[in-house]
Amino acid sequence: MDELRMRMLHEIMGIYGPNQGQSIGAVIIPAFISDFKSVLEKRDNADEVSEEYMTEDKRIHLILTGRKTLGKKGFRACVTDVNFNGKELFAEGELNISLN
Repeated sequence: MDELRMRMLHEIMGIYGPNQGQSIGAVIIPAFISDFKSVLEKRDNADEVSEEYMTEDKRIHLILTGRKTLGKKGFRACVTDVNFNGKELFAEGELNISLN
């Protein structure tokens, strides 16, 4: 999950600059990821689902895609795609990050 957070923070800092980007990223990245994890955990099936997030100033438009997968310890929430302001942050098949 660190790679996911780092790539998102890099994009945020590109928009807001290093100082403001760090402080904004410290708040919105955990909030977006936590909300998306909650969305996945509430699902009754393992179908892929997407959720859109946008900051109040509309400078960040994030689409997280993921699904529930079955692991050794039961179901886990996984991110399978990240679209940040129209840009794919990971190559196809590169991402399958557990949020648990």
